Amino acid sequence: MKIKKAAALFMAAAMTVTSLTACSSGDGGSSSDDGGSSSGTLTVEFWTAPQQVQYDFWESKAQAFNETKTQVNGQTIEVKVQMMPESPSSEAGIQNAIATGTAPAVSENINRGFAATLAASDAVYDLSQEDWFNEVIEARQMGDTMDGWAIDGGQYVLPVYVNPMTWQWNMDGLKVFGYSEAPTTIAEFQDIMSQWNDKKDELEAVGITHSFYRPSLTRSDQYWDRWYDFMMPYDAISQGQSIVDGTTLTMDKDSAVKAMEVIGTFGNTIQQGELSSIWTEDVPSVLVTINAPWEISLYQENNKVYGEDYVYGPALVENEGDTPYCFADSKGLTFYKTDNISEDEHQGAVEFVKWVYNAENSAQTDLEWLEATMMLPVRGDLNENETFTSVMNESPELSALAQWVPYAMPGLASEKDADIWTAFTESAMAPYMNEVMSAEPGNAPDATSYIEAGMDAMKTAGGLS
Repeated sequence: MKIKKAAALFMAAAMTVTSLTACSSGDGGSSSDDGGSSSGTLTVEFWTAPQQVQYDFWESKAQAFNETKTQVNGQTIEVKVQMMPESPSSEAGIQNAIATGTAPAVSENINRGFAATLAASDAVYDLSQEDWFNEVIEARQMGDTMDGWAIDGGQYVLPVYVNPMTWQWNMDGLKVFGYSEAPTTIAEFQDIMSQWNDKKDELEAVGITHSFYRPSLTRSDQYWDRWYDFMMPYDAISQGQSIVDGTTLTMDKDSAVKAMEVIGTFGNTIQQGELSSIWTEDVPSVLVTINAPWEISLYQENNKVYGEDYVYGPALVENEGDTPYCFADSKGLTFYKTDNISEDEHQGAVEFVKWVYNAENSAQTDLEWLEATMMLPVRGDLNENETFTSVMNESPELSALAQWVPYAMPGLASEKDADIWTAFTESAMAPYMNEVMSAEPGNAPDATSYIEAGMDAMKTAGGLS
């Protein structure tokens, strides 16, 4: 769908988000009427996430590409990089740009849920039939990964990075419970939590006062946190079963109940107050958190040693040997299809991305991304490809996370993603947690009625059957 139709869809965003003219040329990077051509130059706008490290990475790639003097229809491509706006959100900034005719030709920082919103309005390109796209998928060994990114049979995002969301355990705490490695099954986890009260003195001796840090469990305005604290155990327990398929709620009720009760097992030992980075403290005060791969550099700066101070453990499964599917905190590149972007500009954007990720360059590109951001690139050979051997040896925490990349599943392919998880929090998670905070550790309250109410609310909020 072109911009006239998209404008209606994104009218609210256009009315509430400030104009982007301060950070855009006002016409998607072109200052002339001929699709960006000025003295033989084709200007292509690329928007990065509103993070300096990502801007710096893409700016260096753009400069290197521009030196190749690649052409489209006799015009030399010049890629210009800028950060996308982040207030009130990057998604709102993109919606406003589409509605006001200032969209870039391509941007990063797109997750599957927002991609579904853009695809529903025909504001982005389906890449699934593009030869260059499939060549990139092959070069990065992403075939299995892409199944989880499909939206109504199409592919609207080229994934860039993935943070497999798993558990981060305090090694001193695990030792108190007799574990030298992270638990892998729900039974092991229940064993740990059932000992909590009996081990209080020993836990306090190593500085541990709470089992789990999660201040957002009752906050419906932070809907995205359900991706981490509910979807992660649900993906593992359901063995990768979907939650929403098209306009149907496909969430498996039994798996959802068990996933909720994993969180309920913590009982009244959850730390819900806002804290600074727990894992940089001399003595971390919790047993486990949801891992934050983007903080690895911070841990290293504070002399935290992986395997000694903390360790990552997989999403908990019901049975030994089950696949530890987990949520993928993953985003990628999307190409915009709006009237302000000429066909030449689109082809210029394609040429840039092709060059960055072609068979010759992709491994080096992904290595530089990993070194710059400490976020794992989306590829299936991180622990086998010699290009990454040095950095994986230097950062065993990255190597540990890389083993779960193939099992990391992106969020819902629904333009109602935010509404669905907000409704779930209001009707299921928040009221359940009110009961959990009165429960003893190791004794999760029955979550059945809460999940039933949550599923009804999800259907209503998402227009699902």
